[in-house]
Amino acid sequence: MILYLGDSLTRGIVGWSYIKFMPAGPHKNGGLDGDTAHGALRRMRIYRETPWYPRIDTVVVGIGTNDLLQPYLMEYAPIWRLVFGWRGGWKKWADEQEYERVIRAIVETVLSDGKRCVLMGLPLMQLRDYPLKALQARNALLERLAGEYGLPFADVMGAELQAVPEPRRDYSFGRLGLRRLADIVTMGLFPSTKDACSRRRGLELTVDGVHFNSLSGSLAAEAVKKCL
Repeated sequence: MILYLGDSLTRGIVGWSYIKFMPAGPHKNGGLDGDTAHGALRRMRIYRETPWYPRIDTVVVGIGTNDLLQPYLMEYAPIWRLVFGWRGGWKKWADEQEYERVIRAIVETVLSDGKRCVLMGLPLMQLRDYPLKALQARNALLERLAGEYGLPFADVMGAELQAVPEPRRDYSFGRLGLRRLADIVTMGLFPSTKDACSRRRGLELTVDGVHFNSLSGSLAAEAVKKCL
């Protein structure tokens, strides 16, 4: 059984989970909307105490998007400061140094349990003024850690840019966040609208600037399958 440890990109309510495009088999979707690296480490420790954890043989770790996305949104509009301004403890964001420490802790937890671990790179964001250099630095860090621990690395952003070399990167959630709220309701109730939203907005890789459409979801799945 494979455990996919991640955030909303893994869970797949807004946008598609890449797990949808994985081969059929025993999967455990460990995606949690809005989760950060610290939160994933906490959940990993909780999962170890569950009755299903001994059946897990591989853990795919795809976490860290919110450690960059949520601070970006905090600077973008006052509404996001209200939504995310309280965050602390195991929900706090990790800077690059802290992110490395947390990812190491997750990897070492998985390996100490005798399970295989795959590190998954962070995907491209199609948001206006998103910190692309910081995203590239996190992916370089993940790839370096994969090499250090002898783990496979799923280069999701590399696969996306190979498929769409110059994707649009100017979408916005809006100043009031109403568009984001509408997406949660609409895509949660009517999953068939996900790719339609992507096409209507002219977004090649995402449904809303962040979450996978069917193309990027399938690209992410292919990158993970190569590692497995």
